[in-house]
Amino acid sequence: MKQRSQIKPSKAALEKMLGEVSWLLSHAQALADYGRNDEAEAELAKAASFEEQVAYWLDAAGQEREAVVHRVSAASCYEQLRQYARAVTLLRAALSSPLSDDYRNKLEQQLARGLANAKKGLHRASPRVTRKLAAVAG
Repeated sequence: MKQRSQIKPSKAALEKMLGEVSWLLSHAQALADYGRNDEAEAELAKAASFEEQVAYWLDAAGQEREAVVHRVSAASCYEQLRQYARAVTLLRAALSSPLSDDYRNKLEQQLARGLANAKKGLHRASPRVTRKLAAVAG
């Protein structure tokens, strides 16, 4: 069995995945424009998952800068879905790469917003969940 880092997609498979992501993002926006929010969120969730996969594939292909773009896109999708912890994780991964100062500043601002939203979400969580998370955090 091949390890994950040894699995590299073909160029055609990667292009197909990129086309699917583009379609999902456009479709999610169109559904949202028509007020079909549940369906839009489902498409957005699929797009986020595909964007993550594309980022992993691009990393495996040695295209780190391009992978960053797709991690940030996935993070943006997760933010729209109010899945802030997932967004924060992807943004931190993106920030671990070499970036221009302007882009780094933009991502750091996005990360700060994501962390603030995640914190708000914890405060809205039930006291039992908050206690469990605090205990795990140490």
